[in-house]
Amino acid sequence: MQLDSPSLFDVLLFESPWAVMIVCLVAALILFMSGQRRQKTGLLIAGFVAIAIAGGVYLLSNLVTTDREQLMTNTRNLVQATAPLDSAVLNRLVDPNAVVTGPNGGIWVNAGDVLPRLNSVANRRAIASQSIRYLDAIAHEGNWGESVVTVHTEAGTGSGQLNTGWRLRWERNGDDGAWRVVDIRWMRFNGVETPQSILP
Repeated sequence: MQLDSPSLFDVLLFESPWAVMIVCLVAALILFMSGQRRQKTGLLIAGFVAIAIAGGVYLLSNLVTTDREQLMTNTRNLVQATAPLDSAVLNRLVDPNAVVTGPNGGIWVNAGDVLPRLNSVANRRAIASQSIRYLDAIAHEGNWGESVVTVHTEAGTGSGQLNTGWRLRWERNGDDGAWRVVDIRWMRFNGVETPQSILP
């Protein structure tokens, strides 16, 4: 379940700025040492500029949340809201017209039936714990994005462990500009392509 690579610019400046900051700080150290040894004020000033750039990048990364970061946060919140079931979070993140689809895109649960179906399953099957083993996301042009997630589930007593893989399609619609999942594609079940017969 691979996605396209995100923008390197966004990753380095907004999501994971440590490489840029380290380069700037190392450059500042070299400039300071050279400036002191050669008695060159210009090198010392350049060292301070490099430190300022490192600080600016750090500040920028804390102020800006990219669409990719938001999709990853939403995916984590969605998984967390399924065990135990948190209807308020699910209503916020799942579009009313969302569908559940199989690996090839065929509709398995129709629009309007997703949350009622999830509530019904939660009432019948206990989940002891759930954790994310893999997560990635990408935002595309045109207010839509995707996330892929692998979830490890410890089912109730005697039910064992499950590993499931999902591909979620998100759209940003409406006045609030919030991302909501519109297609929940069940890709993998314990390492194999999910058969429709497994759908609870």
